[in-house]
Amino acid sequence: MIFLNPIFLWFLPLISIPIIIHLLAKRKSKLIDFPSLKFLRLLEQDALRKFNVKQLILLIIRTLMILLIILAFARPGLDQSSEFRLNSGSIDLLIIALDNTASNQSNFENVDRALIEEFSKGLIEKGFTIALCGLTDFQLHEDIDGIFAEHADIYQGDLITAFSDQIDLDQFERKSILWIGDGQDVRDRIQDLEGWMKYVLVTPVDNDAAITNLRLPAQGIRLGDTYELTIDLAHSFDSQDALSLELMINEKRQNQLVVERNKNSVLMTARVEEDGYQSGQLLLSTDEASYNNTRYFILPAEGETPIQILRSKQYLDFWTLLKASVEEQQLNLDIRVWDYAEIDNLDLSRGGTIIVDAADLLASYNWDRLKTFVSNGGQLVLFGNGGRAMLNMLGLESQLTEETNPFPLGLYLTESIPETFNAIPLQKVIELDRLKVFKRYKTGGDELGETWIRYLDDQPFMGSSSLKEGKIVWFNTDFSMSANNLSVLGMFPTLIIQLAQSQAIKAQTDQYNYFIGDTIQFFPPPLASDNTPFSVQGPDGTTDYLSPDDKYILTFSNTNLPGIYKLMRGRQVLQSMAVNISTHEAQAHGAVYPFGEKDIYVSSDASEITQKIFDQGSSLALWPFIFLVIFLLWLAETYLSRIKSTWRQHV
Repeated sequence: MIFLNPIFLWFLPLISIPIIIHLLAKRKSKLIDFPSLKFLRLLEQDALRKFNVKQLILLIIRTLMILLIILAFARPGLDQSSEFRLNSGSIDLLIIALDNTASNQSNFENVDRALIEEFSKGLIEKGFTIALCGLTDFQLHEDIDGIFAEHADIYQGDLITAFSDQIDLDQFERKSILWIGDGQDVRDRIQDLEGWMKYVLVTPVDNDAAITNLRLPAQGIRLGDTYELTIDLAHSFDSQDALSLELMINEKRQNQLVVERNKNSVLMTARVEEDGYQSGQLLLSTDEASYNNTRYFILPAEGETPIQILRSKQYLDFWTLLKASVEEQQLNLDIRVWDYAEIDNLDLSRGGTIIVDAADLLASYNWDRLKTFVSNGGQLVLFGNGGRAMLNMLGLESQLTEETNPFPLGLYLTESIPETFNAIPLQKVIELDRLKVFKRYKTGGDELGETWIRYLDDQPFMGSSSLKEGKIVWFNTDFSMSANNLSVLGMFPTLIIQLAQSQAIKAQTDQYNYFIGDTIQFFPPPLASDNTPFSVQGPDGTTDYLSPDDKYILTFSNTNLPGIYKLMRGRQVLQSMAVNISTHEAQAHGAVYPFGEKDIYVSSDASEITQKIFDQGSSLALWPFIFLVIFLLWLAETYLSRIKSTWRQHV
C-alpha cells in the first residue's frame, strides 16, 4: 500500500469526533423511587430498551466516513511491485527521449546522467518499464550510455512504427514519453501520440547566434579575383553582444568582421589567392552554443565556367571553331573538346555544361554517369536520338521516329525562351526565315519539361527537362550538315554560349556543398596506369578506402561530421567536398518554444516534472473506490437517521 498524498494522514485523529459527540450527547440516568418490588421487572425492561442499536450503527458509519475521507485525500494505491501485484507484467511504459541532435549538443553533453539513472531506478521499483532513446533515430536502449550526440536532425519517421518494431506496445495499459531537450520540434513530433502521457523537460539554449545560410558567387572566378559572400545570421532573444565573424580560405585567415546584434545578413569579401578549389570556413564567435557557429564551403576558382564537348569528327569541325571564337573574345568560358574515344577524360566533378553532339554513340554506363552528373546540378546538352536511355532521362514515353524532309522546316520561338536567355538575335534570324531544319525526330506528342523552340507544325525542336538539381537540353535534330544549317548561320555558337551562361549558378556550386547524412559522389578521372587506391579523409582525420563502381563513380555515405571531406589518391588531393549541419538545425534557438496542446506537460524544473511522472505511478489507485464506499455509507446513514426513535432492540 502506498499513499501519493501522505500529508493527509495527519488528520486521522479527526475520526474521534463522532465518538466524542456521541458521548457528550448521551442522556443522564434518572433516579426512580420504587414503591414496591413489583416494579423491578418493569425497570429492567425499560433499561434494555434504552440500548439503541441504531445509534451504535450510526456512530460506526460516521466514524468510517471520516476515516475514508481522510484516506481518499491521501490517495492510496496498491504498489504493483509488492506481493499485492494484480498482474504479472508492468502496465506502465516510459520512454525517455534525449535530444542528441546538432542543435542540442551542448545541452546533451551536460545532461545530468546521475539524475536520469536515479529517476529511472525509482520508476522501475514502482513497476515501470523504462527505455531510453536519442531523437536522431529513436532506437531504444536500456541505459543512457548507448546514446551519443550526433550532428543530425530529428528522426522524421513515424514514432509509433519505430517503437513498435522494437517493443510490444500493446502489453502496456499506460504509455508515456519524456522528451528532454531544447524544445525544438517537440510539439510537432509527439502531438500525434494519441493515448500517451507526454512530458517535456525543456533545457533551452538562451544565448545563441548562428550562421544559418551562405550564398556563394557564380562559378568562373579566377586567380586574383575578389568576390563577395552573402552570410545569413540569426540570434536568440537573449543574444545582445556583438560577435566576431572570421573567414578562412585554404586554412589561411582572409577577413574578419564585427557583427552587431541587429544584423541578420552581412557581406564579406574574399580573394582568390590560389588557383583551384577554394576550401572555405566561416567561424562566428563567441556565444554560449557553438554547434551552429561554423559553416564550410567549396568554391571552384578554376578560371572560367566549364563547357566540355564530346564531339563526333566531321568536316567542318565547328566545335574547334567555337572554342577559338570564345578564346579570341576572351569570354569567361573554359571550353574543352573531346573525341568519343576520349570519353573517360570528361571531368564530371567540375559541373558546368557537357555537350554530346551524337547521343546515339553513348554506351549504357555513359548514360548512368551523365544522369548522376545532371542530378548533382550539371547541365547536359544532347543532339539526336540516344535511344531508350535518353528517353528515360528526358521523361519521354514514346519511341522517337526519324523524319527527313527534302524541304527544310521553319521554326518559331515559344514564350519561355526570353526568360531563359537573350533570344533577340535568334528571333531576328527566324523572322527572316533563315533558320530551317532538314532532319528531326517525331516525339509522338510527348513534351519536354519546357519547350523553347518549336517547328511550324508544333513539334518541339529544342527544350529542357529538369532532373533533380540539374537540367537536360535536347536538340531534336542531329548535329551535322545533312541534318540542319544552324552552324553556317553563325547562330549556333551564340546559342550554345547563352545556354552555358544561363545554367543555374546555385546548382553548379551546390554539388560541392552538402549536409550531414547526404551521400557524396566523387567523379575521379580514370587513370589506367595508376593502381593506387582511392581514399576519403574526413574532417576528424579518419580515412576510408573506396573503389569506384562500374560507372567509375565513388560513393561515400559516412558524412556524419561537418567539415571538409577530401578524395585522395596517395597523398594527392583530387577533389574536396564541404559538409554542414542542415539550415534547420543551424537556426538560433530561443529560451521559449510555443506549446499549445493541453495534453503536453512542459516544465524546465527537473524535480517538478519527475514528481509529476512519479505521481502517475504504477499502482492500482484505491481512492476512487473509497469515494464510492463513502457515498454508499452516506446513503445508509441518511436512511437510518430517518427511522423513528421508538425502534428498539427486542430481547
